[in-house]
Amino acid sequence: MPETPTSDVRAEAATTGPPCPPPAHFRVEAEAYDRRAEVGRWDGPRYRMTYRVLGQGPPLILIPGIASTYRGYTLTLNRLSERFRTILYDYPGEDPDDGARLRQIGHEHLVDDVFGLIEHLNLGRVFLVGLSFGATITLRALHREPRRFPKAVVQGAFAHRRFTPAERLALILGRLVPGTMSRLPLRKAVLSYNNKPEFPAILADRWLYYLDENGRTPIASLAHRVDLLSRLDLRPILPAIASEILLLHGNEDRIVPRRSFEELQGALPKAQGLIMPQVGHQPHYTHAEALARVIADWLLPCAPGGCPSTPNP
Repeated sequence: MPETPTSDVRAEAATTGPPCPPPAHFRVEAEAYDRRAEVGRWDGPRYRMTYRVLGQGPPLILIPGIASTYRGYTLTLNRLSERFRTILYDYPGEDPDDGARLRQIGHEHLVDDVFGLIEHLNLGRVFLVGLSFGATITLRALHREPRRFPKAVVQGAFAHRRFTPAERLALILGRLVPGTMSRLPLRKAVLSYNNKPEFPAILADRWLYYLDENGRTPIASLAHRVDLLSRLDLRPILPAIASEILLLHGNEDRIVPRRSFEELQGALPKAQGLIMPQVGHQPHYTHAEALARVIADWLLPCAPGGCPSTPNP
């Protein structure tokens, strides 16, 4: 029997398979998250941490990126909450009333706060998901107490960032500007260059939402985290991190270069890597549904009969 050409198989699958659902409306998803998520506060040693919990199942802490509000992760968390008890928290300085003294808080303190939150919520073992800057906290937590975390996922991750003199000057000048990111000149132009190509026209609402939420980030807290990055180098500890880690990286990422992904993949003993095609640095906006599915299926693979929260066909 002659073989069926691959193109014919793909064409047949395209005509007989179910149509792709329309993308979710991000603002509607954020409103749904706000209605359903439980908001809590922990009076930690460095600041009053606000955290949000949604879902039932094994606990999963999402450690956020460097410049966004919690609302940017709501679609991803809504999907993950179908199988996990998701926890997302604010960094020091995000809330003007959290009492944080940013100049006294180092990167190790941010790791301490993750463990403090785990103890506060009495979680036991926890899955970790770290995005971009959050990946650095994830890696340090895995190095410190590997038995606490059965698996972890990092996206847009790096162990070390090189800062040019111009970037260091921008950091110094940025700390002098009060308020939120919306006040910074050229912000939208820079974000458009780095991220907009990965937001297709069908996701125009998500691009506008991303701009809004990025603009709500307090400049002082962002500058604090960037300053921590400028002095951070996790490369020496990578070979000692024996945890199972999934490395996700967008093929079109203009923020974190591919060499950072390759460096982590080569140094981490139990890392698996996945390059996501046509994805930039913000998959929690552009590909949130797919991102949640990849994370969930890797952390908690389903049995052949289906996932516990998924009805059988």
